[in-house]
Amino acid sequence: MPSYETKPMYQLQAKIMSLTALSVDYYTLTLHAPEIARAAQPGQFAQLRVSKHGTIDPLLARPISIYRAVPETGEVAFIFKVVGRGTALLANYSPGETLTVLGPIGNGFTVPESAVNIALVAGGVGMPPLYFLAETLRRTQPQTAISLFYGGRSQADLLELPRWEALSASIFPATDDGSFGHHGLVTAPLQEQIAVQSFDFIAACGPQPMLRAVKQVALAAGIPGQLSLEARMACGVGACLGCVCGTVAGKKRVCVDGPVFALDEVTFDA
Repeated sequence: MPSYETKPMYQLQAKIMSLTALSVDYYTLTLHAPEIARAAQPGQFAQLRVSKHGTIDPLLARPISIYRAVPETGEVAFIFKVVGRGTALLANYSPGETLTVLGPIGNGFTVPESAVNIALVAGGVGMPPLYFLAETLRRTQPQTAISLFYGGRSQADLLELPRWEALSASIFPATDDGSFGHHGLVTAPLQEQIAVQSFDFIAACGPQPMLRAVKQVALAAGIPGQLSLEARMACGVGACLGCVCGTVAGKKRVCVDGPVFALDEVTFDA
C-alpha cells in the first residue's frame, strides 16, 4: 500500500445512518461523512463529540478507530465499547441524529507491496482498524494471505468474525476464559503459527501489554511490522501533548505522529 504524504482532515456534522448492538456493550456506528470516507486510510481514527443539544458536556471528544470507509456511499463505520460516560452517551444516540466529527486523523498502516503473508494481531476493540486494513488489502493486494490472531476476555469480545471469513482470512481466536479458541494470550497461537508459517509483515492493535508482547515475538522472529497504539486523548490533533509515547527517537504524540508506528520504533517507556 502506498504512503500518503498529504493527510486531509475535516470537521463536519455527520448524520447517523445506523447504530447497532453487536454484543454486550459493543456497538457499530455508521455515519454519513463523505469527505472522511474519501480520505480515510486504514489505521486512522476520528474524534467524535458526544455532547447533545448544544451543550459542551462532556467537553472532550472520543477518539475511535475507523472500521470501514465506503467512498461510493460516503459511509464511515466505527465499532466502540461502552466503557464510560462518553461511550454510554454515544450508545444512546439514534439514527437520524448528527454528531460533530473530526477526521481522519493520524498516520495509517503501510504494508509493503511485496508482502505475501501478513499476520494481523487484534486485542478487543483493536480489531476494527485491522479489518479496515484487511478489506483494503483484499482490494489493492488481492494475492496477500491474511491471518487474524484475535484475542478477548471471552467469546463475546470477538466481533464480526463472519466478515473476516468473507475476506478469506485464517482466524486464530484466543480468549482469557477459554470460551472460544485458545485459552490464554493471543500471542501463544501467533508464536505457534510463526513456527510453521513464514510471515512477511505483522500489524497489531490492542492494549499495551499485548503490543509489547507482539513486538517481542516479531523481533525475535525477524518479522517487520507496525503497531497501532491506544491512548487517552484530549485534543486529538497534537496540541495538548496528552498522548505522548516513548520511541527510539524520543517522545512522540500518538494522535498525529501515530497512532501507527514501526514495531521497532516504540519503546513503551512513557
